[in-house]
Amino acid sequence: MVPYLIEELRVQLLNTAYCELNKSWNYTNVVSPFTRIYLITEGGGYICPNNQRYELKPGHLYLIPSYVHCSYGCPDDKLSQYYIHFTNQLTDGLKIFDSVPFYHEVKALPLDYQLFDRLVKINKDAALVQSDPKVYQRRNWAASSFYKGNGIAALETNGILRQILSRFIKQTEEININFTQISHLREVFKYIHTHLKQEIRMEHLAEIACYSTDHFTRRFKHITGLLPVEYINNKRIEMAQLLLLTSTKTQKEISEASGFSCQQYYSRVFKKKVGCAPGQYRKVHGFV
Repeated sequence: MVPYLIEELRVQLLNTAYCELNKSWNYTNVVSPFTRIYLITEGGGYICPNNQRYELKPGHLYLIPSYVHCSYGCPDDKLSQYYIHFTNQLTDGLKIFDSVPFYHEVKALPLDYQLFDRLVKINKDAALVQSDPKVYQRRNWAASSFYKGNGIAALETNGILRQILSRFIKQTEEININFTQISHLREVFKYIHTHLKQEIRMEHLAEIACYSTDHFTRRFKHITGLLPVEYINNKRIEMAQLLLLTSTKTQKEISEASGFSCQQYYSRVFKKKVGCAPGQYRKVHGFV
């Protein structure tokens, strides 16, 4: 695997605990600005990331990346699990799941139980007070309920998160190929990540990559599957989603803070990517 994945991956724990759930754990079309991992110990339920259903089974781990539409349910009225909420990002602004193939479900190893148990023990204040995502993702909770560890426990927490996260990465040659390709555009990704709130010109991105504008556009799409403007808009919409979930900013303020010079264009791009208007998105997810 490309070394910079290990060296530059940043993970931050938000919440973790062991919990027992029932039929009230039933939520539709949740979109979170953080990644979730579950270790199921007893009972059953389901998750549907991007409309792909996975039955939750004891002895299995489940991953839901950030900004993925997902529904959850516990029809059997009993589900016991460890959960982790965390953020992950590479220094160039990419998230690990932007770059590598991964599993949504893997069978748990005996070590996994020990890792989850240890993570909960050293982060006792990191449990969610509410299980409803429409509550704990609200602006009041965003500032107060997300855990901020420190000291030796934070170092150990970081190591445990990396171990658990590694369980979902597919060990294929595709990883090395993908990272080799992406490495050619790393400075471009870094520039985009640090200048989302500003105008980003294709000519300047091409210059950073040492390509002509046309060749840069073709190369970028070959590697990412997206045109540069599509990639930039996606990252800006992710920023807007986070602000809609965690702030009281107006739509105009969010549009500007996300790098859109025109509020109408922001609304149009948002609806195309997310499936609803920004105001409806905020309303559906429980915000004023």
